[in-house]
Amino acid sequence: MTRVASYRIGGILLLCAAAYVVFHTTRGASPQRTDAAEQTTTAHSVAGGDNFPAFHNGGPLLGVAGPMGGPQMRLRWQFKTEDDPAPTTQPNASPTIITPGYEGSAVIVDGVVYAADRAGALRAIDLKTGKKKWAYRVEAGFSATPAVVKGLVCLGDEDGVFHAVDAATGKRAWTFEAGSTIHSPANFIGDKIVFGDDGADIYCLNLDGKKLWDAKSGDRVNGAPAIGAAAAGQSPSAFVSGCDAQLRAVDVDSGKERYAKELGALCPGSPAVLPDRIVIGTDGGKVVCLSSDGQKTLWEFEGVQNGAMVYSSPAVAEGIVVVGTRDRNVYGLELSTGKKLWSYSTRGDVDSSAVISSGRVYVGSKDKRLYVLDLKTGKELWSFTASRGITASPAIADGALVIGDSAGVLYCLEPAK
Repeated sequence: MTRVASYRIGGILLLCAAAYVVFHTTRGASPQRTDAAEQTTTAHSVAGGDNFPAFHNGGPLLGVAGPMGGPQMRLRWQFKTEDDPAPTTQPNASPTIITPGYEGSAVIVDGVVYAADRAGALRAIDLKTGKKKWAYRVEAGFSATPAVVKGLVCLGDEDGVFHAVDAATGKRAWTFEAGSTIHSPANFIGDKIVFGDDGADIYCLNLDGKKLWDAKSGDRVNGAPAIGAAAAGQSPSAFVSGCDAQLRAVDVDSGKERYAKELGALCPGSPAVLPDRIVIGTDGGKVVCLSSDGQKTLWEFEGVQNGAMVYSSPAVAEGIVVVGTRDRNVYGLELSTGKKLWSYSTRGDVDSSAVISSGRVYVGSKDKRLYVLDLKTGKELWSFTASRGITASPAIADGALVIGDSAGVLYCLEPAK
């Protein structure tokens, strides 16, 4: 496996050269298969109010969750990584205390929270009680959000290894070795799992860890691929953005590129894909809306103060686009025109990608707070203060919200009675 030099610009790690790909799988328990009719079902369409199985709820990455009570909330439980140190193999040695926090978001499936931290621990935690069910540990850290796909918890690590872990037991099912660090959260459709890496590669694997295809981007892929239709009657596409300042549509069935649209600046987040348009944020303080075939720019919003980076991924519901930016604001934009409907000022950069539920916006900030805003007006309805800044995004399912902070504390909130 070839390592690559890297450097940082504006907090984004950029790759100086692409890496070669090495493929490796280790067989484990055989995952459940689906019939051909299920191949066209996206994660978003199967994720009901009781599940939130991937970053931004998967599929088209609209960031819309099932119903949530409130807006006032209370703490149901909190889980500290420092209370769950990695076991040591050295006799009489003190256990290693896990302190790094959460960069990736939690997900929720069937009453279980799955969250991975920068110290390399992926944990399953009971949503109701906050009790740990199991922990799966690697030497490298995890920056990506897990995706739960038919009994497998799937995510890549910072050494470039993609892991599939049995959701029930926490045992490794298989691994796939890519050519570079994986920050990109995985998305899925049917039996296909799609993700990118820092070496400008885009992969599609099946549930046995076999590579179905790979494709190339022009630079690092930081965000999750969104899955939707590029044109009526076409098979689904994976929409991938990254540090090459382009939005690519790749046929999920074949891996062939359908188009690449120049955006003018790097795109650290993920696109939101609707039936007739795609919305994405870029560096230079822009939010761009394209036609789904990539041929037309429908509008551009350039009202971000000082051209600050739009690091987060947009959420879309009820005709409103919600996006956080590094000018410390959260913006509500009209989906049809890009007109600013409202803005809300926090005291820190907003790298957290908002989630929308029941007419409310839930979003974190580096100022240590989780905010609940009215979707229509942007008015603050409630807030929660964490122990440190929040860059992860919320997960909402089964009447609860889960989010982690950069100190390694995972919080579960529920509506106040």
